[in-house]
Amino acid sequence: MYETHFGLSRPPFRITPDTRCFYAGARRGALLDALVYAIERGEGLVKLTGEVGSGKTMLCRMLAERLAERAEVVYLANPSLGSDEVLAAIALELGLPAEGGRLALLQTLQGHLLRRHAEGRPVVVFIEEAQAMDGAALESVRLLSNLETREAKLLQLVLFGQPELDDLLAVHELRQLRERITQSFHLEPLSPAEIGDYVQFRLRAAGYRGADPFTPGALRLLARASRGLVRRIHILADKALLAAYIEGRRQVTARHLRRAIADSELPGPGMQALFARLPRPAWGWGAALAAGLAALLLLPLHGPVPDFSAPALPSVSELAAIAPAAGTPASATPVSAEDPLQRLLAESRRAAGDGSGYAIQLLTTDSADPAPLRRLLDSTDMAPLRERLLIAPTRVSGEPRWSVLLGRFDSVAEARAALAALPERLARNHPYLRSLEAVRREFERHALATDTGTAS
Repeated sequence: MYETHFGLSRPPFRITPDTRCFYAGARRGALLDALVYAIERGEGLVKLTGEVGSGKTMLCRMLAERLAERAEVVYLANPSLGSDEVLAAIALELGLPAEGGRLALLQTLQGHLLRRHAEGRPVVVFIEEAQAMDGAALESVRLLSNLETREAKLLQLVLFGQPELDDLLAVHELRQLRERITQSFHLEPLSPAEIGDYVQFRLRAAGYRGADPFTPGALRLLARASRGLVRRIHILADKALLAAYIEGRRQVTARHLRRAIADSELPGPGMQALFARLPRPAWGWGAALAAGLAALLLLPLHGPVPDFSAPALPSVSELAAIAPAAGTPASATPVSAEDPLQRLLAESRRAAGDGSGYAIQLLTTDSADPAPLRRLLDSTDMAPLRERLLIAPTRVSGEPRWSVLLGRFDSVAEARAALAALPERLARNHPYLRSLEAVRREFERHALATDTGTAS
């Protein structure tokens, strides 16, 4: 819409990654080279993390292009795949039959990998949104990393995910997968200085030949509002260019950036504070143009620009990912107001209900008998921790038991700090971190007690 006005041959800030416009600055070119090097050396399992909208998908596509002539690349972009579905999806992407059981799939896949290895053309699997995969699917990924010859891995795996992937891999149940990761990389947001260079690069790649259209004030505001995240930079820069075009201006000022921010729904306390000060268009930009957006954009703006450095709030998709499953009651365990153990069981079920957060596994009981569990919870060792204790059903060698946990913790760092501060008598039991998602699954699988006087 504004391309002719600014002398552009195509839109400079599309959301869809375009490898023709790969920005090699801000160490991104060096990071791409390091990824290629790790894969070509046959490292086996490589991990790349980065915030939402930081540019992981662009790196993924660039990596695929760099490897296209010397490797067979497979994409897995669906994080909801189950453990067996991961194998089937890889087989289908490689053009292999996906019929038969798990063993047949593994044999078919291994035969293909051996043929490719003999040809000198390894197979590389890119797994996107890895932080959203469940533990069983990630365990399948670990087992795939076992496929090897005497000299080399037959399958190279690259995990792409948000920083929450590190939290997921930190839990005890996934320690074997964590140990298999030989190279870990992190994609940092752009710095304010790099944002100015990046905006210029994108404009030049789209055919712009004039002086820098973004004023220093506009770039400072863009840096603060975007927090260096590429997707946000694209959204805000695109709308700011449109605002300048509507006014017939060839320079994008801080005023145009404020209007772009007011029309966006980017998360973060600073953004919300700005929304309260700025007039907000009633329609999206495209529809508003036809309805007279130019008049709306000329409304005066008031108030200082707030600080955007505060951490972003969760996005709608992130909130949806941690919402309780539909149809799952908060507590399926009968609760008796007179029975403290029943109340604790119900509270523990609620604490694990959405699977978000972490806990410390303090110990596992020797039996499902509630009497020793009551005595343990009432002991002096547990007294300082009593307000944060949780219990959950489990099984050891098929026999029902109780897990005694300490929680809930919002982050791995918080849980680790509590683990380090445990009294010595509890530390002797070798406590470890667990995800509440794993605890929630225990409630669903075992249903150890619907009445604390009996066990199943």
